Amino acid sequence: MTVPINSEVALIGPQALADLLGRWPGADGPLYRLLATRIGRLADTGELPPGIRLPPERALAAALAVSRNTVALAYQVLRDDGMAESRQGSGTRLMPHRITPAAAHRANGYFAGMLDNAVAIDLSVGAVECAPVVAEALGSPRDVLGARELSRLTVGTGYLPYGLAELRAAIATLLTAAHSVPTSAAEVLVTTGAQQALGLLVQSEVTPGQAVVTEDPTFPGFLDAVQRAGGRLVGVPPGDVAAIADAVAVHRPALVYLIPSFHNPTGALLPAAARRDIVELARRNPDVTVIDDLAIAELPLPDGPPGWRQQPPPPPLAALAPRLPNVVTVGSFSKTYWGGLRTGWVRAPEGIIARLAAAKAAADLGSPPFQQAILSTLVRDRHEEILKDRADWTRDRYAVMASALSSLLPSWQWTPPAGGLTIWARLPGDADSSAFAQAALRSGVAVIPGRLLSVSARRSPWLRLAFVRPPSELAAAVQTLAAVQPGASGEAELSGDRVPTRKLITR
Repeated sequence: MTVPINSEVALIGPQALADLLGRWPGADGPLYRLLATRIGRLADTGELPPGIRLPPERALAAALAVSRNTVALAYQVLRDDGMAESRQGSGTRLMPHRITPAAAHRANGYFAGMLDNAVAIDLSVGAVECAPVVAEALGSPRDVLGARELSRLTVGTGYLPYGLAELRAAIATLLTAAHSVPTSAAEVLVTTGAQQALGLLVQSEVTPGQAVVTEDPTFPGFLDAVQRAGGRLVGVPPGDVAAIADAVAVHRPALVYLIPSFHNPTGALLPAAARRDIVELARRNPDVTVIDDLAIAELPLPDGPPGWRQQPPPPPLAALAPRLPNVVTVGSFSKTYWGGLRTGWVRAPEGIIARLAAAKAAADLGSPPFQQAILSTLVRDRHEEILKDRADWTRDRYAVMASALSSLLPSWQWTPPAGGLTIWARLPGDADSSAFAQAALRSGVAVIPGRLLSVSARRSPWLRLAFVRPPSELAAAVQTLAAVQPGASGEAELSGDRVPTRKLITR
């Protein structure tokens, strides 16, 4: 949602405000004071501009899964502090109380939640621990690169919009050998994570109002990038090639964004035949760019004993038509090596790479070369070792969460994922996952409601659960989620207006 600062009737809906609030009950104390404090903070930063009308008490209470009295008291605190005023028939509005340089903007609740780590167990972000091999290399870079290579990195400006040549070559070799995608270094751009890769593609390919087709649900970072660019999102069911073809024919989109290899959030794997159909669709529509996101393609989930490895997924789309100019591949080392490296990449024709590099140069002048140099050596020499360690790491955590969900929440519906780091679970009945997520947060567990991963859903019974925390925490988190019960209205409830003690339920 975009809030027009100078609008005569500026208002914000209850779900949009809930997104901006993020993890607002992040400390002990009365909920109404925590809510008032967080709204005040949003006013201070300009994310809620002066004059904006806050949601009605009952509507915001439902969105946050709290009592109406909690919202009413929070609004009263704002009025007492001179930050809001209420008038009969026109609701509660924020008052000008200080001048800040910040401007109102739309924020996806997924990213707003990342700004506050005050939660006991976070199941909302699929971020992995640093792989031991990577941690060792970062701790002793001279052992990986040597003094001569380290000295060479300091020659010149250090601004490398295309990326370090060695890493571009290592990624090209990896794609060629491991993924059957013939690639040259000139066809690779190094980015600050896959998120920047997607952002650069949207920035370079999408004009305001232009359609963008994506699976629904999908990665929230892509949704946010398109919405900020003014693109028009068109959702299709994951894996439904016929629906994708229909959307392309009707909307003539600039981009089609897909996650064929272990879809985020469902973990599904697109069959080889469907991939061939998508490549043919791209061939028939040369003005439509198809993005194949491989960020989690190297994370299969073996459903068997330790040491057993599932067969690799079918080849990426670019492997089926390496020279097709409108098939672009995006990847990242965040889910296998470590997210803190902030290193992703784009594989595309040299013309697109040049256009993206120009946009990246304007954005940040290039990603840091030192980490790229270390990473290029690891990709070249120790990639398979890192993948094996990550497969064992992922399998153990998935097994714990799957077992806990099956035993403690048997009424939840979910399909075992073929790979990835998340489980896509449906609450029983017509429960609202947004309200459930708010109640779970106040009990110390953060989850993502399905609405934040959807193109158009305003209410969803689905939750995304990331299984990246230590096994003991995952078991405790599911036990805590089992204690969040739907109320009579179908909304999730925790009794009382105070934040529960941050001690998780244990056996």
